[in-house]
Amino acid sequence: MEIAASVTLGLLYLLSGFASVLLMFKLWGWPDGDQPGMTKAPRHLVRLHDIFLTIFVALYVVMMIVMVPRLWNYQVELPPRSAVHVTLGFLIGILLLVELAFYRVFRHLQDWVPPLATVVLGCSVLLLGLSVPGGLREYGLARGQVGGGVYSVENRARVARLLPLAQMPEDAPLADLTTVESLRHGREILATKCVVCHDLKTVLVQPRAPAGWWRTVERMADKPTFDDPMTERELYDVTAYLIAITGDLQRSARQQREQKLKQQQAIAPADPAAPAPAYDESAAQKAFETRCSECHELAEVDKKPPTSAREVKEIIERMVADNGMAAPAGELDLCYAFMIRKYAAHEVASAPATLGAAVGAEVQAAVAVASAPAPADSQPVPEDSKPAPQDSPPAAEPDVVLDDAPAAPAAPAAAAKPKPAKAIDARGLYVKHCAACHDVSGKGKPGLKSKGIPDMADKNWQKKHSKAAVAKGIKVGVPGTMMKSFAAKLKPDEIDAVAAFVKKLR
Repeated sequence: MEIAASVTLGLLYLLSGFASVLLMFKLWGWPDGDQPGMTKAPRHLVRLHDIFLTIFVALYVVMMIVMVPRLWNYQVELPPRSAVHVTLGFLIGILLLVELAFYRVFRHLQDWVPPLATVVLGCSVLLLGLSVPGGLREYGLARGQVGGGVYSVENRARVARLLPLAQMPEDAPLADLTTVESLRHGREILATKCVVCHDLKTVLVQPRAPAGWWRTVERMADKPTFDDPMTERELYDVTAYLIAITGDLQRSARQQREQKLKQQQAIAPADPAAPAPAYDESAAQKAFETRCSECHELAEVDKKPPTSAREVKEIIERMVADNGMAAPAGELDLCYAFMIRKYAAHEVASAPATLGAAVGAEVQAAVAVASAPAPADSQPVPEDSKPAPQDSPPAAEPDVVLDDAPAAPAAPAAAAKPKPAKAIDARGLYVKHCAACHDVSGKGKPGLKSKGIPDMADKNWQKKHSKAAVAKGIKVGVPGTMMKSFAAKLKPDEIDAVAAFVKKLR
């Protein structure tokens, strides 16, 4: 059933329910009890009540005819929201049967009809509260895109610009996916096949960048189903439509930041004193236009531009942590350098040269504050009262740079350890290839934990998985899970470096 038709039926169902219950209150005089039942009520009001009640029951039957067959298509078990939805649907049916029996057959029990009708109406409000907002959200997203709607020329041009960033297969017909017919087909797939296993709120609650939508659709298509599986073209069309109605991720991310003040550390710190790389203006502008347009229109940045290098750094960190922007460290550095020169030109000479250096400067400042000497009049702690030292984490591999935390200052007598000749950015590789599912912290993205993504920072998981086992999982994948082989993307020494980094997670 079309989304608009479902929402319309739901609203008519609710309106007819309110009308019949309000008329019932008048006919019975409930809850005051002034009216002596329906025997003395005006006949035209009784008939009007019966008409609204008939419409209410008929619409309930239609909605159940649509909902019940979907139960056979759920793969394993009902999601919590769907379980509540189904429970309310069947509860309303049972209460309706009892209410009609008291109203038509067991007339000596008619005094129970008003409270039963009130409970049925309350359950109906809860039922539609789980489903109608999702349909209205989809309608609002479709109508709110650039050009006045999802099918406008301006919005389809935006989709054409974003589709190459979705990382679809090379043979995907990107040019055909921006036509009105293709987008309408994608909307039909969303309304008929995606909602078989998810309600619309579940699908639309988390906006995603183009590559995120494609990964989500592809992952859903890999699940078993009793219904006909989605074809390759259906996967392409529904992805294009989801990209088309996700016009501005920045708005949702801003709302999430108001609730979540703690920000993930998604960018590896670097030495602020390291020599600055050569600035390539054309490459920096291209990186800025490509990466920043994944989540919002570039004009949105100009409306409220950053005014300092610190604000530029915070914007890019939010794009990585909140919007899931996945980009190599080099491209993030180019975006950082370009935005400083465009929006905070007065700080070009004084600002850190790269994004990693800016983060590194903050880390060093924090370490300096934490390691500041105690006041002279403070009393030393007796040796026997000091807490026992905790187990230290495994040592880093000699050929791997593990920059997940600043190194502790070395003892004065210890000799400085020589820097490896060929260092591998283990954390950068992890952020690029692993953080999308496992999160930067290693605890796993909240939305994927139900799909089997483990908490790699957990002590028990760390004990059960050696470095060799982790490296094997990265190299060949883990059968029966979402973990695929990365042998084609990572060299053997890079796999070994990432495995060592994973073993350092805490």
